[in-house]
Amino acid sequence: METLRFKQMPLVVKIAVGLVFNNAWWSIEEFVIDRKGLWKYMPYYHVADACVWDLAVALISIIAIWWASRAANF
Repeated sequence: METLRFKQMPLVVKIAVGLVFNNAWWSIEEFVIDRKGLWKYMPYYHVADACVWDLAVALISIIAIWWASRAANF
C-alpha cells in the first residue's frame, strides 16, 4: 500500500481541512478570546463580529493549504 501525499488528495478533502482550521480558530475566538477578555489587547478586533483577525486566519489557512498541495515532499 502506498502513502498518499496531501497534494494527491481530492479538492473536497483540501476544502474540508481548510474548514477544520477555520472552525478551530472560531472556537479559540469564542471560548478563549471573547470569554477571557483578551480582545482588549488585540487591535482591530471586534467581539462577535467579523474582523481583520478572521480575515488574516482565513488567508493564512488558504495559503498553507495551497502551499501544502503544491509541495513536492509534503
